[in-house]
Amino acid sequence: MPGGNGFFPPVAYSPLWAALAVVILLVLAAFYIVVPLLTRQARVEEPEVDVSWMPVDVPALRGKYEVLISEVEASHRLGELSVRAAHQRLSLLLRLFAYESSGIRAPHMTLAELREGRDTPLSDAVAKLYPGEFEAIERGSVLDAAEVARRMVYSWN
Repeated sequence: MPGGNGFFPPVAYSPLWAALAVVILLVLAAFYIVVPLLTRQARVEEPEVDVSWMPVDVPALRGKYEVLISEVEASHRLGELSVRAAHQRLSLLLRLFAYESSGIRAPHMTLAELREGRDTPLSDAVAKLYPGEFEAIERGSVLDAAEVARRMVYSWN
């Protein structure tokens, strides 16, 4: 009922509306917490591969990687690979060589992990390739990087 001046008094809302608002906020918060927990990927441990029993023909392996390193040089010379891509490919080749020749899981390791593992020829060679792989400005010599890769392959035990 309007007052003497034509205005209505404030309407009193039921406390159930405030309770409903709190419940909705709690449901939203639970949604943003529960859904990511339920949908995240399970960590899958990669099984360790014991390659100690596998015979490795190191001279043949060296020859294979010599050819692969030469292919990277040729691709760069033809303009198919940038300096950065060539350095990245050479680094991957070194890591794969170490894996194939001795079972070191180098393709999955960071430089710090390689240094911790005391695989000095590999970690030194990968460290020399890092500037060409990761610097903001592409620079470095692919020929020098390929020579570093070859030295590592031929000095590997």
